[in-house]
Amino acid sequence: MAGGLAAFKKRAYVLVTVRPGYEASVVAEIERIPNVKLSDFVHGEYDVVCVLEGSYEEIDKAVLAIRKLPNVMKTITLTAFDTHLE
Repeated sequence: MAGGLAAFKKRAYVLVTVRPGYEASVVAEIERIPNVKLSDFVHGEYDVVCVLEGSYEEIDKAVLAIRKLPNVMKTITLTAFDTHLE
């Protein structure tokens, strides 16, 4: 949607649960996906945290690509808003 809200650069965070033992290969695959700006292996409830930047359409495509990767069991996507909190 050129010229609309979708044209502005947005950010989203994706929390990824990976099949045990496949963390390194999943991180390597995620880093090849367009609009993924950062991916980190982490300890805790989730295994990988990713930062995505782009239009809403680009972020949507990147999230779908992450979800389709082998050994990705679950994702949670957090979309950042432009609203400023006081």
